[in-house]
Amino acid sequence: MPARAYDGGMPRTRAQILEAAERGAAHLLSRTDADPALELGDAYLGRRVADVLTHLHGWHGLFEGWVAAMRNDESPAFPAEGYTWSTLADLNDSIYERFKELDYAAAREAFVGSHTAVVALVGTLEDELLIATDALDWLGNEALGDVAHECLGGHYEWAEGILDAAGAP
Repeated sequence: MPARAYDGGMPRTRAQILEAAERGAAHLLSRTDADPALELGDAYLGRRVADVLTHLHGWHGLFEGWVAAMRNDESPAFPAEGYTWSTLADLNDSIYERFKELDYAAAREAFVGSHTAVVALVGTLEDELLIATDALDWLGNEALGDVAHECLGGHYEWAEGILDAAGAP
């Protein structure tokens, strides 16, 4: 079983979220770099390793947009404009369509860049905001920290599961 990100339960604090994100990204990239041409077949809709990285990159962008709107005292579209949680597959398909032409090197660069940006962004958020489940109306009863983790370390675990299913090293 591959080493996973933060293993002390759901990361709650900024430090825990960032630890899970950094460990998860490093481990994920070590695996994708080992076989960047791996075809994922049924494990991920017949897509490529590059498509996993651009999927993560797309969700990083969503998180950045949510925080930017929040800082402007706006309620962002959550998960995204024109989408609901019941149309999540459509949102994920739109992310795929936007980035499907990127080769592995470009997908990796996009992922690393957006990972770095979101880690820096989370680093500016106070634990009180990250932990509170009633701080932001647009999140319902979710804490911003849970959403941050799901866009970072938690999502990297999902990606590792795809690699596992495809038989990646």
